[in-house]
Amino acid sequence: MSHSESTESYLDFMPTVEEMQLYKTKLDQYWDDTNPRKKINSNVERYDDYGRNISEQERRQNKVPWIKVKYRNGRLLINEDKKIFLRSMRTF
Repeated sequence: MSHSESTESYLDFMPTVEEMQLYKTKLDQYWDDTNPRKKINSNVERYDDYGRNISEQERRQNKVPWIKVKYRNGRLLINEDKKIFLRSMRTF
């Protein structure tokens, strides 16, 4: 196999000018904030450096009713209205 044959087979896998233009158009649409299709795809999953799904973790934490509590003399104090709310959700 000569050098020219290996170069030709390599160039066979390169995109054509039309394909490159199509890729550029798609990339421009992706980075365009005013594109309505991007709003549909706004549910993109985010991962941290350890491969943990941060988006899913945020969704799970938003489902939990977070309340502020106080500790006095080592005892947990929760307002009465918050207790009723937690009992209605069967979390307390």
